[in-house]
Amino acid sequence: MSELKTMVEESVTRLFEEQVDREYLTQVEDTGFPKDLWETIIELGIDRVLVSEERGGMNGTWQDAYPIIRASGLYSVPLPIPEIIISHWLMSKADLTLRDGIPGIIPVLLNGDSDSLTAEITQVPWGRNADYFVGLDNRGSGVEVVVIDKENATITPDQNLARDPRDTVSFNKAQVIARGDCDLNDNALRCAMALMRSAQIAGAGSACLKLGLEYTSEREQFGRPLARFQAIQHHLANMASELATVEAMSASAFDALEKYGLNRDNASNAVFDIAAAKCRASDAVEPLSKIGHQVHGAIGFTYEYGLHFLTRRLWSWRAEFGGSSEWATHLGTVAVEAGGDEIWSVITR
Repeated sequence: MSELKTMVEESVTRLFEEQVDREYLTQVEDTGFPKDLWETIIELGIDRVLVSEERGGMNGTWQDAYPIIRASGLYSVPLPIPEIIISHWLMSKADLTLRDGIPGIIPVLLNGDSDSLTAEITQVPWGRNADYFVGLDNRGSGVEVVVIDKENATITPDQNLARDPRDTVSFNKAQVIARGDCDLNDNALRCAMALMRSAQIAGAGSACLKLGLEYTSEREQFGRPLARFQAIQHHLANMASELATVEAMSASAFDALEKYGLNRDNASNAVFDIAAAKCRASDAVEPLSKIGHQVHGAIGFTYEYGLHFLTRRLWSWRAEFGGSSEWATHLGTVAVEAGGDEIWSVITR
């Protein structure tokens, strides 16, 4: 583990352990966007982990960013941390600098033919809180990173199961205030955000397992802890094995993204690794959340206990930026095109 990765992991763990607990999450669901925590994250520079030192960042790698994304899932942090890290990454690919404020990620590829945009985009993370929007635009000759002004944008509030904003943004001749060429492929933004959700699922799944282990070790039935019963041990072992695959494949995909990128002309890019990670993470959500609730019994379904802050996010992230069927289809297509003689080298490369 690099020195920067260790430092980042310690910083976010300390911050989220001190700030984000059940009471805090309950309060945020009532009051909305937690500006205090957001300002602390910006002040610490956590959002600029991938930004070069020349631009005021940490000059980190995707491996350095992994513990941040995972921790945002581990602690159910109700903020667009993955979104701002991806926004910084997009801007760096186009040699642009991200402006101050909260960026809204446009989750679809745009097809603009001018510097004004008229479109309706659904499922925009934290759209109502965004000061501007960042996305990818296909101009025919290649992909460009674009920054879109919030003026002339109408926000229709919506939310996912976790009650995090997933709004509909209607642009009416909204101005593109910055754009820059990049070498990313058409699906790069969707792939990158799918990987972010995979790491968040890994984090939230780990927290579910921890809660299950603690509860079954403390709760007694028939004179002994629940964790001593073979059936409970079996459930927890299944949960741990599901989680281990998600953790390993998500971390591996972050490594692949650092090594291979998501460039347009690179046939050996990280899309295959990301597809495998998101497919596995989405598939693991059902057993992770189901077993997590089962071992808790009735208390696991109460609002006051707080397990639901994790499992509601697991079910939300499961489908966002492609569910298991979409990414499994991609993996199957790659396998068919590679053929039986070549698919092993694609998997192991």
